[in-house]
Amino acid sequence: MNSNHVDNNGDGAKRYLDGLGNHVMCPEDNRAGVNRTGITRFRAHLTVSILCLVNLLNYMDRFTVAGVLPDVMTYYGIENSEGGLLQTVFVCSYMVFAPIFGYLGDRYSRKAIMAVGVLFWSVTTLTGSFVPASHFSVFLLCRGLVGIGEASYSTIAPTIIADLFLASDRTTMLTVFYFAIPVGSGLGYIVGSSVATLMGSWHWALRVTPVMGAVCVVLVLLVMKDPPRGASEGGEKLKPTDWIVDIIELLRKYD
Repeated sequence: MNSNHVDNNGDGAKRYLDGLGNHVMCPEDNRAGVNRTGITRFRAHLTVSILCLVNLLNYMDRFTVAGVLPDVMTYYGIENSEGGLLQTVFVCSYMVFAPIFGYLGDRYSRKAIMAVGVLFWSVTTLTGSFVPASHFSVFLLCRGLVGIGEASYSTIAPTIIADLFLASDRTTMLTVFYFAIPVGSGLGYIVGSSVATLMGSWHWALRVTPVMGAVCVVLVLLVMKDPPRGASEGGEKLKPTDWIVDIIELLRKYD
């Protein structure tokens, strides 16, 4: 492959001819991969920082209820089985909608989908903090809706990082991104219970992440960069395949 390297765009990026005769950027050309997106390295790292912040908030919000669960159960007068439903409903809605948002993320604006998703789970989390004691089913519904909002973000954010970086840089950035999972989960417990104790009510624990989520929506829309799909690999004007084709290709991997 090295003997066929060419620079057909004059941008210093090494490319080679694939089996179809297309000029494809070499995977190891890491720096060129970022330049190829038209986004500076500074803005690329800034974008990852924003994505990590939102991911941190995602998991903080997810585990805040767990940190104040005894207070929630007392407030609504529910048993352990009903308290467990709060996380079950969240996980089920997340599981159902994650593939849907993955499909949409390959075809429409990833920035818009993420911004709407973050705003959605922020609003539903905040709404849940105002549900009266006589309407536990409404609070349960709110937690399910939060799962939908978070699914829209978690399935799309890694693809943006993949389109910004190559090789070891991509691995490093994804490592930092996913490191927010244990950190955010722990902060959810700590911040949620601490705020509830400080304010004298568990409701306030659910009002922290929505405020920060609103800030993140602004950052996603105005600061974050959404690179062209496949740009870091040298792809140009890529088009999504039909979903049936995607399913067939996935099944072939298990043959």
